[in-house]
Amino acid sequence: MHKLNCQFCGKSFAGRTDKKFCSQGCKNIFNYNRRSKTKSATKAIDAILHKNREILEVIMGPKRKRMEIAKTELTQMGFQSEYMTGIYTNSKDKMYRYIYDFAWMEFTGEKIMIIKK
Repeated sequence: MHKLNCQFCGKSFAGRTDKKFCSQGCKNIFNYNRRSKTKSATKAIDAILHKNREILEVIMGPKRKRMEIAKTELTQMGFQSEYMTGIYTNSKDKMYRYIYDFAWMEFTGEKIMIIKK
C-alpha cells in the first residue's frame, strides 16, 4: 500500500499507486464538477450553432436550395461564421463550412453562397 493524496479533497489515504480518490464520494463529486464545466461551455456553443442555423433557415425559406448573400447582411443578423459543425474542401479547393443541414462558401470577402442539403 502506498500513501496518496485525494485529487478532490486532498486528504491522505493508503491504496494502490493508480488510485486517485480517498472515497467513492470524492470521485463522484470530482467527476460531476468536471462534467458540469464541460456542459456549460458546450451549451453556449450549441446555442450559437442553433442561432446560426435559424438565421440560415429564415434567409433560405422553405423552398430555396441555394442563394448568394452579402456577408455584412449575415453579420447584421447575428450570424457568427467562426462557429460551424464541419468543413469540407472539394476537388477545386473550395471550402464549404457546415452548420447541420446548411453549408456556406465565401466567394470573396463580401459574398457568401448558402446551400441547403
